[in-house]
Amino acid sequence: MAMMIAAVAVCVGFASCGDDDEETVAVAQTLAGIYTGELSTTVMGSESKDKATYEIKMIDDTHVSITTPAAGSGAMALPSITVNNIPVTTSVVNGSEVVSASIDKVSGTVTVNGAEKAYTFSDVVIVNSGSKVSITYSLQYGKMPVAMVSSFTGNK
Repeated sequence: MAMMIAAVAVCVGFASCGDDDEETVAVAQTLAGIYTGELSTTVMGSESKDKATYEIKMIDDTHVSITTPAAGSGAMALPSITVNNIPVTTSVVNGSEVVSASIDKVSGTVTVNGAEKAYTFSDVVIVNSGSKVSITYSLQYGKMPVAMVSSFTGNK
């Protein structure tokens, strides 16, 4: 009888309580949000700066999508484009965890005013530090002979 009481006491004593489990957040969730800030776009050495808004959505625990802002007008209009399935990673830089996402190259088409336009994003990099995000990429759009190089920094 004493052995059974001791066995029950040991089992109860080592049981884990749900309150001390740490909650984990998917790394992709830390990037998800709507960011507003400054966008710098360079084409053939000519730079323009504008206010812009990017949306980053969590696809699953380790992947995000990013939606670029529409820009320009008329024949120079650039539609909003969504790039899906960008892998998310974490690293430690100077003792702090940094969440980033990157993809080397992704191509597709988008329909604008009834016409299909091809696009290729290359060197897409998203880096999160707190509520701030930086986004860089090159975009070859339609029949443009050169890529647009974009750099964005914004806050949630």
